[in-house]
Amino acid sequence: MEIFEIRGGNPIRGEIELSGAKNAALPILFGSMLSNGKVVLENIPTKLNDIRVTIKIMKNLGAKVAIEGKYVIVDPSGLNKTKAPVNLASKIRSSLLLLSILLSRLGEVDITFPGGCDIGARKFDLHVKGLRNLGADIEVTERKIAGKLDGRFHGKPVDFYVPTVSGTENVILAAALAKGTTKIMNANTEPEIQDFIAFMNSMGARIKYSSRYVEVEGVERLHGTEYSVMKGNDEAMTYMIAAGMTGGEVRIKDFDLSTLKVDTQYLKEAGLEIFEWGGSVYVSGKKGVRPFDMFTAPYPGVNSDLQPLFAALALMAPGESTITDQVFMERFKYVDELRSFGADIRHYGNSAVVKGGKSLKGARVRATDLRGGTAMVVAKGKSIIENIYQIDRGYERLERKLGNLGVSMLRKKVKG
Repeated sequence: MEIFEIRGGNPIRGEIELSGAKNAALPILFGSMLSNGKVVLENIPTKLNDIRVTIKIMKNLGAKVAIEGKYVIVDPSGLNKTKAPVNLASKIRSSLLLLSILLSRLGEVDITFPGGCDIGARKFDLHVKGLRNLGADIEVTERKIAGKLDGRFHGKPVDFYVPTVSGTENVILAAALAKGTTKIMNANTEPEIQDFIAFMNSMGARIKYSSRYVEVEGVERLHGTEYSVMKGNDEAMTYMIAAGMTGGEVRIKDFDLSTLKVDTQYLKEAGLEIFEWGGSVYVSGKKGVRPFDMFTAPYPGVNSDLQPLFAALALMAPGESTITDQVFMERFKYVDELRSFGADIRHYGNSAVVKGGKSLKGARVRATDLRGGTAMVVAKGKSIIENIYQIDRGYERLERKLGNLGVSMLRKKVKG
């Protein structure tokens, strides 16, 4: 197995260039299989484990996928399988999107339950109800989801009781080639979904949206396209928070904060200096960190994915901070690992209380999920992080990028 060996605690300094956003790239890759022509994608983060798994699934189903330099080229004309490989589909949450895609293209689907981060209950009932509402016959058993569709989906209103990310994407994919118009109420319209919608429209889909609302007018077919995926907001926030945690400074090249207004307001309240100039974002944590109270919420609120990183930032603030997750109530498995560093952090229900300002020591810990694992990389002293597969799911060679900012971080192979 592989581990990260880190000697942390030094201020990060330098400039960084972001990879493509994983949570935009995944639905865009899957969505390319609805095209009747070749799709050329730029800025796909092809070194991420989740992206590699996605490409393997697409190839297994009959699509041709080639990586040529900075481009990923998809030819979905050979798509001919309705059953996704269990060993691959079970690894990623976004495999749920195969429900709408395979039903639209082939009229049948058979997939195992999806994987992803272990962050508490992650239901997929809204996916099933939404697709049933548009005409699919779907059966859910103890281990898999199977369905059939006679002809095309039919556009109808869909009302979610929570603004689900992948549920919104699944219904959009089904509605794109449906007969009639689909209106999605209480949809999730975070930036990554906006990017996904822009991609679908570039293939000829007719989709418009406003806050928490999406309207899709179905079309007969989708054509090939060329599209560049947005840069990663979560990755940008990672380096911004790392600057705050270490008292460092970082420049994020070719990026703006237009879709991170609430997130950056929390960081400013916590004492970070942040400004934009010349097409880049500059962040400084030299003045230290102040206690803060942070709440996650559907966009435009703070993404739940980021709450472990905010918890790590709170460890640097002398005094008491609170982190409350209003999306994934059980996303606090990383708390026990942070305590290994000497952190004073407790969680109650869907909140964590952090008493910061104490010096953190090195420790041997396990990455419990993607961002929770990343939150552990800047503690002082020598640390070992196991289960780094979770970190590799969402960051392209994080050790190289942080290394360029002055973090001593090595990837090592050890006997498991």
